[in-house]
Amino acid sequence: MSPQAPIMIAKRDGGLEPFDRGKIRRGVASALAASGVDSRYSEALTRAVELHLTQWQETNPPSTGYIFRCLRTALVETGLDDAALRFVTHRGERAKQRQRVSVCDARKSQFALEPWRKAAVAETLEGCCDLGHDVARILAGEIERRVLALDYSVVSKTLIKELLQSELLAWGLADAAPDTIPANHGLSEAVDRSAS
Repeated sequence: MSPQAPIMIAKRDGGLEPFDRGKIRRGVASALAASGVDSRYSEALTRAVELHLTQWQETNPPSTGYIFRCLRTALVETGLDDAALRFVTHRGERAKQRQRVSVCDARKSQFALEPWRKAAVAETLEGCCDLGHDVARILAGEIERRVLALDYSVVSKTLIKELLQSELLAWGLADAAPDTIPANHGLSEAVDRSAS
């Protein structure tokens, strides 16, 4: 992969997305801070992994799991074993939290529960709110953080709609708020997709 080409990452669901250095840096910074280490070291560790990825020669792009292992190794190799452990633990706990949350459509008398998917919320923000990929991913992450903090096993699509609206307004994106979605992209349809 040439240094000029965007670094593409293979996600667990089989999709591809550009390497998100901000997301990586935030995850490492959080683990460092929880270990009492200056979180500013996260920038250097993220750069080291990014530099490694620019030299990728394999046919298939690196996976999110591979990047996770690179970061864990970088933390251990720099003597930050506690931060590495916290990094691993956080990832496992977040995955378990996601698996415990289901989404329902409370407007229907007979509703099926569907698993929570942050990627689907990001797709809704991109497709129906006309946001760029990076902004949509950040906002979807914030919405997920709020949903998981509720510690509910089931959340309604109506709640997701409210969180979408609130997050967009909080970021000063009132023009992109769901109420402005064109009729052929009705919000209920967008929210339906956010849980599928």
